[in-house]
Amino acid sequence: MSIQLIFYTQVASIIGFIVVLFVLYRILVSQKDATIQLLKEKVEFTENKLAHAENQKPDALAKSLSERVDRLNNEIERLSGDKESNQILIDEKESELEKTKEEADELSRQISNAHELISEYFCPHCKAPMEQRSYHSESIEYGGRDIDIDHEFISFECGLTLHDGKQSSACKNT
Repeated sequence: MSIQLIFYTQVASIIGFIVVLFVLYRILVSQKDATIQLLKEKVEFTENKLAHAENQKPDALAKSLSERVDRLNNEIERLSGDKESNQILIDEKESELEKTKEEADELSRQISNAHELISEYFCPHCKAPMEQRSYHSESIEYGGRDIDIDHEFISFECGLTLHDGKQSSACKNT
């Protein structure tokens, strides 16, 4: 083997190694970008879902159910005038009225549950939306053992920040 052949083989292997290195780097960068894009889409979807939930006025559904209850009560009163011939129809309307009242009660329970669940995503003082929630772990040694401690950090758009449930900066809107 000549020295030139060995030299060119080594140069080709170095160039090949660098090309493979750059290809792997591009693959990793594209996967990271795809992950970031996916997370952005998830955040946008969640924000859209939250905005849609805020626009859904439970009062409109409650008002509709209330009007339905009033109509059924009026119809029952009208049908009570001729009770004998309309007894079956009155019983049907009363059972429908009872179901409607149960639906209205269930809606009220769901609305109060939704308010309880969503309240943690807004500032308790000014109702500004949550900006960030993150968790951090810390390992400490205590008595010869390693203990993991989790920390929670929450910040709201109004400036309120909470660290492990304790306020570290105040709400600027109060």
